Amino acid sequence: MLCNEVLNYISSAKGVPFFYVVGDEDYASVLDELKQKGVSVVRMSDFCFKDDKFPSIDELIDNFRTSDIDYRDNKFVVIGLGEFLAIKGAMFADKELRRLKSTTLGTARVILLLRGVSEQACRIIEDDSRMRSQNRAYISDNIITNARIMNIAPEAGLVKDVGIKYLLRKLEDGACETVNVATSLNMKESLFPVTSLFDAYAILNTTIKGFNLKNEIGTNEQWSRLLKEANDAGRNLDALFDRFYIDDSVFDNLHEAITGIEFKNWLAFIYCKYHQSKIANSYLRYVVEKTVNYEDFKDNILTMIVSFVHTDPEFRKMYDCRKRLVREFPEEDIAVFLKANEVDPEESIYRYTDNTSYERKAVVKWVAHHGISDAIEYVYPALAAYLKKYTFTCPVLSKELTEYVYAYKLQKVSNKLNTEFVKTVEDYASSYLYAQLPTRDSAIQSIQDKKNAYLYWIDALGVEYLSYIEALAKKKGLSIHIDITRSDLPTITKLNKQFFDNWPGEMKYKEQMLDDIKHKQEGGYLFTNDEDPIHIPAELSVIERAINTAAIELTMRKCRSFIIASDHGASRLAVLKKQEIPYETDTKGEHSGRCCAYFEGCDVPYKVVENNYIVLSDYGRFKKSRAANVEVHGGATLEEVVVPVITLTLKKNVSVQIKVVQPDNIILDRRKGVSLTLYISETSSNNISVVLDDKRYAGSTINGQHFTFDMTDIKRAKDYTVDVYDSENLIGTIKFTVKGKTATVNDDFDSLF
Repeated sequence: MLCNEVLNYISSAKGVPFFYVVGDEDYASVLDELKQKGVSVVRMSDFCFKDDKFPSIDELIDNFRTSDIDYRDNKFVVIGLGEFLAIKGAMFADKELRRLKSTTLGTARVILLLRGVSEQACRIIEDDSRMRSQNRAYISDNIITNARIMNIAPEAGLVKDVGIKYLLRKLEDGACETVNVATSLNMKESLFPVTSLFDAYAILNTTIKGFNLKNEIGTNEQWSRLLKEANDAGRNLDALFDRFYIDDSVFDNLHEAITGIEFKNWLAFIYCKYHQSKIANSYLRYVVEKTVNYEDFKDNILTMIVSFVHTDPEFRKMYDCRKRLVREFPEEDIAVFLKANEVDPEESIYRYTDNTSYERKAVVKWVAHHGISDAIEYVYPALAAYLKKYTFTCPVLSKELTEYVYAYKLQKVSNKLNTEFVKTVEDYASSYLYAQLPTRDSAIQSIQDKKNAYLYWIDALGVEYLSYIEALAKKKGLSIHIDITRSDLPTITKLNKQFFDNWPGEMKYKEQMLDDIKHKQEGGYLFTNDEDPIHIPAELSVIERAINTAAIELTMRKCRSFIIASDHGASRLAVLKKQEIPYETDTKGEHSGRCCAYFEGCDVPYKVVENNYIVLSDYGRFKKSRAANVEVHGGATLEEVVVPVITLTLKKNVSVQIKVVQPDNIILDRRKGVSLTLYISETSSNNISVVLDDKRYAGSTINGQHFTFDMTDIKRAKDYTVDVYDSENLIGTIKFTVKGKTATVNDDFDSLF
């Protein structure tokens, strides 16, 4: 209800204005009641003669003074004046209100409905006794206003009408909370709280619900582009991501998504940040959380694993997640990680993967300088499979070859010669040990159904790779049979290729790359450039390719058996020895000096004379021959002479289950060892065995599914792991616990209570 003071004022001509001080609570009702009393409304915004120019109070005054209005109709209420004065600031408001209180307005009766400047207006009223005595002012009970101003850049697209004029209109219409405006005018002194949103990031952060991104993750240009695109998408970021075809698949195809400097690449990073809680990959979620800006994102993905030590409980999970994440990253990107991982050599081995050739070489280099690490099992499984001790089961020399080849591999990878091993080589050189083995050609000759067999010749394939080949065959579901044979001397191709040339079948292929890697220029490795055995990963790749080919050919039924054979092996240790024999030969040394044409009177101690050649059987080399690249052949060491003939066939497509029978009742007998019984769901023969610490134990069975192994060499109560073989095929690995009699007695006693 209107106050008596204003009712008395509008009933008689006063010539000077009436101050009606209100707050948000009374503004609308007072204005409505004034309208009902026939009071005309004058908007201060109408005196903005440009959309973004402050209104003129002088023009307002002149309007009343010059208006020719009938006395009965000259009642007005001015709205927007208090809000305008509030925007201009306290000093301006005080000055203009003091001027207006005494300004004559002709015959007009003008009520100034003042909101936003209550403090200034109340002080003027209190100071002016005449205003009070003339009843030209009224102060409402509640004069509080909560109006706030949000000044937003026009390009944000959030304000339809640009300019201060439209801000005043909203306030005149009673807006009492946050009012948006797009103006270039100075509002620094405003009595209303003013928030300025002139940079794109601030606008996005304020206007998009759930926007939880930090300013530093983008540049001004990127935020501006995002703001524009967001406006076009209805200020819905998910709709924006859809327009650029960015969704959760970015988490699995990250390299493609973030490689580049285009807006879409940065937007993929923003998607990761915005949907961080949806990222299932723990390592990616960690990197996204820690990354401040897009420029560092790719490098952080590659290198943040370095911040974890391998003993951290989270390390293996982070490692596995990262390995999957960076699998598609190219070699040149991985170089960033390799450099970062050099800082702490003791930890670096645990962080490598086998995703790239650079990393595989780095693992080999690390081992060459620091020794074998358990980390290789998961870091580079192929290398671990290569290093695994292979238990030979040939009719002769099984024990000797098992120990020799294992020791050879360890020295090859560690890049160190053991003096005791060199002595063993010299001992074997004098005994012609290899002569006990059958020839390769005889093994090839005994192969049945050559018409349906595929002969795959891998030049320079020695028996050192058998553990790796066995693991690959198991992985591919192939059955494997291995004949251990010998090459002809000297171990050079021209004397050992008849098996291939005389193969009667149509299906045959020669793989030259392994030999090229070892000692030819085109192989790309040179001992004088890098003495570490960094060629090993390339060797393993050649062999993996061969087993993959076997699996494809057999699966497609192009052949019934796939035969892998070799002309000779090769020696890395003969290169490491760097032993040039101080002996002047009558002929030039061949194959890096490992052999030479026969001549009379040669008194070299470790040699074999065969096929009109003098063949060295230790690690020496004759003079006048080019040094080997990284490995050599032509000599008569076991690694050069002994070669496998491998027959691969398809295995029945069954899933073999292996279980320990009564695992809690495996009791140690100090004299007899342990009796282990296994249940095996599927077997291709009754020739079942287990291998523990290089010793093979044959199983006995009465029903073809339960096999008992008398393991007489077990003398300690502890946990054991054995490999299980069906004939020559590795079909699984099983763990079991051997208990001592004392522990068993204690367990029985405890069970009584």
